[in-house]
Amino acid sequence: MSELGIDPAAIPSEALESGVPETTFSLFAAFRVSSSHPVVLDGRDVPGIVRELEDVSREIDDEGVVVRGWYDVSGVRSDADVLVWLQGAAPEDLQWSLRQLRRTAIVQPLIRTWSTLGVVVDAAAADEAPKQWLSVSGASDRPGLAGASAAVSVQSAATCGIGDTDWIVTSEADELVWIVDHLRDAGDRSGVTGGTIAGRLIDPAEMVEVLQ
Repeated sequence: MSELGIDPAAIPSEALESGVPETTFSLFAAFRVSSSHPVVLDGRDVPGIVRELEDVSREIDDEGVVVRGWYDVSGVRSDADVLVWLQGAAPEDLQWSLRQLRRTAIVQPLIRTWSTLGVVVDAAAADEAPKQWLSVSGASDRPGLAGASAAVSVQSAATCGIGDTDWIVTSEADELVWIVDHLRDAGDRSGVTGGTIAGRLIDPAEMVEVLQ
């Protein structure tokens, strides 16, 4: 059994045979702007605030945690404006990294509305560079990956016993319509649980514009 109580025998063989030397965890956290404590930045503050977020990202990267991306999810759901996706080998490091990011000046005023943690079972996909658009869905069953292609990358993370759903499935593509087409053509979506969130990959400097 792993530290999270997940039997390695339950992880698909393709993940075990991928040659990746360690387990990869994904952590997602969505935040929204607070109506009572909005993000208000003087133009002179922006360079320092962006630099702080970049510095903290480098700090947690030195500890083995990768900020796979910040995403603009505004307008997609009423309860979120930005989403962060972290990946690393130890769940406690991901938790620490999220706390470090939450202490930065730009994230601190935000309200966290959703988060989840899971064990990535498509390890090869975790090594791919992030694409411009991301969709994250909860699922009761692990979906097949036959629909994945060079245009749409798919990852599955087991969240059994950790979160409100058994699986978190991510679909990434450089065009949002490619994700929509992929999920539409995948067929039955009745196993989707806990809703879906989607967003556009942004850099730290764009966070300022998104949150004001």
